[in-house]
Amino acid sequence: MRNYWIIGDIHGEIGLLDRLLENIRRFGPEQIVFVGDYIDRGPHVREVVDRIMNLDVPVACLMGNHEMMMLNAMEDMGFGYSPIELWYYNGGEATLQSFGFTSFFSFQSDMDPGYLAFFRDLKMSHTIELEGGLKILATHAGVSPAIPVSDQLEMKSYAELNRYLLDKHIDPGDSFLWVREAFFGGDSSLWDGYLVVHGHTPVEKLKRFISDRGQKHFLFVENDLCMRRDTSGERIVSIDIDSGSVISGRLSGLGFFEEKSGSGKPSVRMRSMTVSREEIFPRDLGLVDGLI
Repeated sequence: MRNYWIIGDIHGEIGLLDRLLENIRRFGPEQIVFVGDYIDRGPHVREVVDRIMNLDVPVACLMGNHEMMMLNAMEDMGFGYSPIELWYYNGGEATLQSFGFTSFFSFQSDMDPGYLAFFRDLKMSHTIELEGGLKILATHAGVSPAIPVSDQLEMKSYAELNRYLLDKHIDPGDSFLWVREAFFGGDSSLWDGYLVVHGHTPVEKLKRFISDRGQKHFLFVENDLCMRRDTSGERIVSIDIDSGSVISGRLSGLGFFEEKSGSGKPSVRMRSMTVSREEIFPRDLGLVDGLI
């Protein structure tokens, strides 16, 4: 049974990542997709990156806003603010320490080229095409109304994203690496034809956002996952898988399993796997055919 997994924001929590990978690998996945934010805040950033770089399972690694902040700081991409201060404010010091540096400038000048290549080559998004025509769009924060999905899919690197933002006069905060309110409150027709799976916004924070605005069609699975339906309530259009690793001590992955029904018709089943430091929470989320 072919299956594909997407893992949420890790933020240096190697213990959670190892535990989640141990359980996901039992299914023999075709591919594991990481939605970004490997770095900052948590204490074991280097170990996280090493683990991902050395996996013997095919992977697709996306860029998160934290990797973007780090690269902006290293390349002095200010966009009207101090990129170093912004990165430090958002947990960059933990990354420096994990890589064995005591100052930003030594990190900037002496960082191992292999790690730099990993960060600079991170993908902007990744598409998985499953049985029955189901297309999964994995992206860090969601879909931005400021950037058409067709343009997002064409971008292959950090350099291309920065060039696009500069050419179109778009603030990084309005990109698909940072977007929140405009995505959650926006029209899902912007990404028609795709089921968007993303991280960036911890589900507990999204729950507060939805509560404050009285929006419907958001189904929460504790504070681990959130499935959003379209305004008719008939189709799932996006799924948030950021369980808030550093804050909550939980990390989630979402799996898509290709199956055959009794009649031989292809179908797709969703499963999730959430781990804490003490427990494992596997969930069968059911068939998605007809809901997408």
